Amino acid sequence: MAIPLFINKKKGTLRMYITLVITVILAVSLILSGIFFYKKTANILIENQKQQVMKELSQVNQNITDQVNNLDYVNALFVSNTIIREAIEPSVDDSRNKLDIEKQMSFLLINTYMWEQNYINGVCIFQNPSEYYLATSGPGTVNIKANQDILQSISTSDPNLNIKMEDSTPSVLYFVRNIFSSYTGEYVATIIINVNKNTLIDFYNAGIDREWFIYLYNDEINLITDSQSLPCADEISGKLDFLNNETYLEEIDAGGQSYLTAAEKLPNLDMTSVVAAPRNQVLEKLNDTLRTYMLVLAVIVTLVLCISIIISRAVTRPIDNMIYQINKIAEGKKDRLPPLEMYSEFNNLADAFNHMLDKLDTYYKDNLEKQLLLKNAEIKALQSQMDPHFMFNTLNTIAWKAQMTNNPEIYQMVISLGELLKANVVSKDFTYVKLEDELRYVKFYTYLQKMRFEEKISVEIQADSSLLHYKVPCFCIQPLVENSIVHGLEPKKGKGKLVVNVIKHKDCMEILVADNGIGFETIPDICDIRPSSDESHTHIGLRNLDRRLYLLFGEMAHLKITSTLNVCTTISFKLPLIVD
Repeated sequence: MAIPLFINKKKGTLRMYITLVITVILAVSLILSGIFFYKKTANILIENQKQQVMKELSQVNQNITDQVNNLDYVNALFVSNTIIREAIEPSVDDSRNKLDIEKQMSFLLINTYMWEQNYINGVCIFQNPSEYYLATSGPGTVNIKANQDILQSISTSDPNLNIKMEDSTPSVLYFVRNIFSSYTGEYVATIIINVNKNTLIDFYNAGIDREWFIYLYNDEINLITDSQSLPCADEISGKLDFLNNETYLEEIDAGGQSYLTAAEKLPNLDMTSVVAAPRNQVLEKLNDTLRTYMLVLAVIVTLVLCISIIISRAVTRPIDNMIYQINKIAEGKKDRLPPLEMYSEFNNLADAFNHMLDKLDTYYKDNLEKQLLLKNAEIKALQSQMDPHFMFNTLNTIAWKAQMTNNPEIYQMVISLGELLKANVVSKDFTYVKLEDELRYVKFYTYLQKMRFEEKISVEIQADSSLLHYKVPCFCIQPLVENSIVHGLEPKKGKGKLVVNVIKHKDCMEILVADNGIGFETIPDICDIRPSSDESHTHIGLRNLDRRLYLLFGEMAHLKITSTLNVCTTISFKLPLIVD
């Protein structure tokens, strides 16, 4: 047979919940604010970096334009020189030898700005592949074979400046321009300026971040400021093939990382310039700041955890004290909670708890008193009772004898007495009876009293017929009727009148018993009535009735006495409407 398992899940304490809630709320708030701050800052930094990249691209394009203009100035300087022009114009008879012309070229080259900056390795002027003039910065700096190959790739009819590269000389850029006759307009020569690529790259690279790169490319050249930092140049150029004359600014994923890339096509040079910055570079400092923030966050959460523990202890200490005091009350060592003055709410709770204790004590005492009253009533009934069957049989015998002897008054008196005794016996088993039955008992009792006093007493009973089916406590009217007859009408000289009236209200019924007897000189406090040797038993019965009604229905059922001496006395009480 399977044995059931009972798992006792221990509930968390209020202190733990307060500590956890404070810590979680603060930690979540700080984390969310950190995420928000990180994203907003990252967006701002990226936008700023894009603007910086665009600014750098504009500067690079300006530098390229300036460099091209300077090189064109060198071209113009050479072509406009009389000695060089006379040497290359086929219509001019020049007796100067090649050495003089090359000296003139070297003189012109040495006096240029670009020569001083070590941009130019040399200048070649080709009239045809085998006839040329050369000015160099030093022996071996110009590869004639590479220049001849470049010459072969240029159309003699092309008037534009061309930028070329040759595989055999990867460190040299060739700026090529055809020269046309100023007389006939026909092609006469080609000037090729050999530019030091590394020096040019250093010039473009000056002033930008070492992790950034500049990329210049077209169908002929592929120039990168740092070829080691961009193994994905072909991938970027492939993604920029759609670029026309517009400026491009976007993030490009290439080579396993993302670049903030700005590009622009230079139509005069048929070349695209690109400036790119690694995106992660923008976020490095922010990530460092974030790591510092996370460390500070951990410290703050730890401090908040300690503070929340202190706060939770301060909040729950009165509760612990209250639980301790309640346990003492449960053990019987105390009867009330002491004031808890640390917080007004807990003090109010202690007052409410003490008020509840008072109510429970009152309820316990009232219930105990009720039980005692019922017990005493039962004891008295047992002490005074005879065998009911014997008594009823005897009364029936007397009633039969009276009827046989034609004595209807005795017969009716015996019947009334029997009904009263029967009601007294039955009342021990029932707390409530119908109002109709209660009034019937009153009629039996008043009939017996009228037989006793003959014409001295008259009785009138009035009740709303709609109330007859409602429940009332057993013998709640008869003691008042008895009190009126014994203490009000019996001592009165002359005839007396007793009126029982039951009135219906909205949510209750009111029962009034009035007589025109001698009344009270001083209306007594019913709660203070005590049995004495010189008073009738109905006095204590009146007090017991009031107490019984209060225990059953509360304040509304208390007996109310109004009396005018020798004129009228009324005893009334109210009962709720009770149905089966």
